[in-house]
Amino acid sequence: MSDQFATPVPDAATQLALDRIRQSEEAGHGSDMAGLGFNQVVVNMGPQHPSTHGVLRLVVTLDGEMVRDVIPVIGYLHRCKEKLAEKRTYFQYIPIVDRTEYVASMNCEWGYVMTVEKLAGIEPTRRAEFIRVIAAELNRIASHLVAVGTFVADLAPLGTAMVFYMFRDREIILDLLESLSGARMMFNYFRFGGVRYDLPDGWVEQCRDFLDRFPKLVDEYEALVKTNAIFLQRTMGKGVMTRQDVADYAITGPNARASGVATDLRRTRPYSVYPELDFNLCLAEHGDVFDRYQMRIDEMRESAKIVRQCLDMLPRGPVQVGSLRPPYVITPPPGSAYTAQENPRGEYGTYIVSDGSRYPYRLKYRDPCFINLQIFPKLLRGNKIADAVAISGSMDLVLGGIDR
Repeated sequence: MSDQFATPVPDAATQLALDRIRQSEEAGHGSDMAGLGFNQVVVNMGPQHPSTHGVLRLVVTLDGEMVRDVIPVIGYLHRCKEKLAEKRTYFQYIPIVDRTEYVASMNCEWGYVMTVEKLAGIEPTRRAEFIRVIAAELNRIASHLVAVGTFVADLAPLGTAMVFYMFRDREIILDLLESLSGARMMFNYFRFGGVRYDLPDGWVEQCRDFLDRFPKLVDEYEALVKTNAIFLQRTMGKGVMTRQDVADYAITGPNARASGVATDLRRTRPYSVYPELDFNLCLAEHGDVFDRYQMRIDEMRESAKIVRQCLDMLPRGPVQVGSLRPPYVITPPPGSAYTAQENPRGEYGTYIVSDGSRYPYRLKYRDPCFINLQIFPKLLRGNKIADAVAISGSMDLVLGGIDR
């Protein structure tokens, strides 16, 4: 007899969701106030991009339109980025870092390079430090443009216009970063003790021209949604994350600051030349979907301010330590080091163990997307399925960081 009509066997996540429904019914939670039995169903959100902004699968238990339970399932994009480090020299591994949180590659490179410098006792040149901040903050703006544009597109027809505007302006930043590094996304630009190339001729003027226009562009984004009733109704008071939630789940970055928690490594544990720069630590107080949107809008303005200051303060000098030239043989002494860097989604930590050879003995990341994912079940329960899409989009996950 053919097996084509056999009952499919549920996978582990689906079976867990079904078991929870069964336990709820046995505990007497399976009926409403009128004593009528609930008809709970288990459905999949993802792993397609329109549902979860990446290959994330959410096994959702629904009672009508209401979300009763959520089980995140990850691993669809797993590429062993940490394990690959053990068979590559410290220098050979730099391009692989770009492919973790690929929307913020400059920031990820910086975290890795800083950790190796800490292990090996390498001090970057001063000009390189300013260029690093410029590159990282431009990449932060580009990352937030993707985050906000795709998130708003989930909520209302106006989001279609928003995402086109934001991707249009992101192209200007990618042009600048391509001129700087030679690539548009996987930059391979940071080096131990500095950066790969100095700023090309005319680059500073092109960057200033973008910075002159950018504040008006942000005003244009806000004008599309600030008074839109649909957008406000679907974001205000939805997916509230309290300060206690931030502490319990170790949330960092804009998602934590949207709840009023003043944590920003550029301020609280400053590195590079950030202590010399004047910029505001953006904060909100409600911790809802709207505040998480607003955080990223405000941070784009502050990042533009930081880049402008760095261009004004840019010193002369080399962009690499003179003794570090090809083939870039780095052999840090035995030991371990951890550095934390404020990437667009929160604390991006890099931990490296050295055995004294040319290859890292062990490498591990503390990726903010992986940490932030833990709170999804708590945030989504009790909301309608349409609001679940908005809440998950407001958290700004990049699956390359989760499935690293």
